[in-house]
Amino acid sequence: MKLSKIALSVLTASLSSGAFAATNADIVFLSKNIYTGNPDMPLAQSMAVTGDTITCVSETDSCKSLAAENTKIIDNGKSTIMASFSDSHMHTRLFGQTNGVMLNLFELNGQSTEVIEKAIADYAATLGPDEWVIGGGFSYNNFAEPTKERLDELVGGRPALISDNTQHNGWYSSKALDILGVDENWEIPKGGYMPLGEDGKPTGHLREKAHLSTGFVEQHKLYSFEKQEESIKIAARLMNEAGVTSALEAAGGSKEGSDDVYVRLAKKGELNLRHEVTGVFWGGHGDPVQDKAMIAQLVERRAVVEKAMGGDSHDYLTMNTVKFAIDGTPGAYAHMEEPYVDGSHPGMNYSTENLGWIFDQLTEKGFRLMLHVEGDAAMRKSLDALDYADETGEKLDTNVRHIFTHIDHATPNLIGRMKQRGITAQLQYHWGDASDEYYQTVVKNNVQEYILDNAFNMHGMVVNSGIEYGAGPDSPTSPIYKPFDGIEIAITRQPLGQAKGEVLPGKGLTLDQALYGYTLGSVKILNKEHMLGSLEEGKKADIIVLDRDIHQQVKKNVHKLHETTVNYTFLDGNIVHQAK
Repeated sequence: MKLSKIALSVLTASLSSGAFAATNADIVFLSKNIYTGNPDMPLAQSMAVTGDTITCVSETDSCKSLAAENTKIIDNGKSTIMASFSDSHMHTRLFGQTNGVMLNLFELNGQSTEVIEKAIADYAATLGPDEWVIGGGFSYNNFAEPTKERLDELVGGRPALISDNTQHNGWYSSKALDILGVDENWEIPKGGYMPLGEDGKPTGHLREKAHLSTGFVEQHKLYSFEKQEESIKIAARLMNEAGVTSALEAAGGSKEGSDDVYVRLAKKGELNLRHEVTGVFWGGHGDPVQDKAMIAQLVERRAVVEKAMGGDSHDYLTMNTVKFAIDGTPGAYAHMEEPYVDGSHPGMNYSTENLGWIFDQLTEKGFRLMLHVEGDAAMRKSLDALDYADETGEKLDTNVRHIFTHIDHATPNLIGRMKQRGITAQLQYHWGDASDEYYQTVVKNNVQEYILDNAFNMHGMVVNSGIEYGAGPDSPTSPIYKPFDGIEIAITRQPLGQAKGEVLPGKGLTLDQALYGYTLGSVKILNKEHMLGSLEEGKKADIIVLDRDIHQQVKKNVHKLHETTVNYTFLDGNIVHQAK
């Protein structure tokens, strides 16, 4: 049986846990609503923490007996205390860059083209003549056919790379294309698109794999070590403020240097966000030499991280997952069984006949797989490839928790196959918001209505199927990154705070179902449920203290749930965020 390294580490840890002797606590938490996430004791009234560990959880106030003279007491009245959140799909470095060290156009979505062009020009003017202009978040509502010539004008001839609001496509200046070696003779990777102008040269618009395998994956090299570390710290601060203390970085470690920033911060004790960093598989196009080299590179990167962190089960940094972008973005490049309204019918980003062999090789080497699958055809062919891997050599272990992320066009049959294979669904709750610009301008216009109504709005269908699931918004591909924003949308299937807003088809989630996706569900994706995800004795003291009883808030007015404030975030028993 193909048992991954992470599955082995979880098993070892669960076997070694034991009861805790009574000892003086460093912190005692009191509340009528300590939401434990533990079905054996759903609600508690007191909890104690000693060092980095929860040492007492009680349905009464009995944990107070562990308080000593210097014990910190946090009495939250009737407001909720719960396990901190886990985000099972984010791009940490890019999220930090977007919110701190590069041009953020997400904030300007909905503004006029003139306003956005001025923002680009003003930002470029603050840089030296040869410095890169790096940004993210432009919308096709403003730039339907972006050109290098227009970007050259805006940035004053500097090298420039601006990703769109999906991060799957990029707008490049002439100098950037020259530096990256992209011209009319450049070999476009499978699953990539590069429009050419009337002169036969690239327009400056690289789509999907053409962008993902160039500018997207190389961005980190354009920043100093200091800027890279600053980006991660910004991301961790924002996530801690939102109550998040652990995450899966969904494209962080596939090339030399790409994962180093996480190692540096973890070794210095400055990584305030527990991480599983994924490698990205950029091969799979039918060249076995290239594919074997890519597999060897991923094995090497994992070994480098493990050596640096002293093993494969470090509390703050692991790298045991390989990411595949099987297809593209919904409404345009997702691989569907049926063509789009405009007649287009994009395929997969990988050779179908080669994918099963690659999956077999990676699982044999102990890797867990994370597959970006938007379309129903992409899901079906990925499941077929996993079946091939299962039939080749050792059987796949259903406890490894391979991940399908997005699954926007899932069907009951495909979900049934996922469940049988032990695959975990990774969901973006905010996709239940009908006002989302990308949904309104692309998906709604180009996906056939019967498909959209029956498949795209599948969160309730997935959750109620009994399949394991976790949540995470794939930030920064959306300005929504706070868990309570996504949780409210998952319940209402409406825009935030709008009781009269358009309701998307499909079944909403209950509060408990939505919370599970951001706590134990995502923690299981990280393979850390032995230490995180619920408030139980022996688990790590990753805890959030809220300003209200969230269950009462949902009963009273669910459309105000997103206003919930995280007053304290604890990581290993230490305060990493305190509301002002």
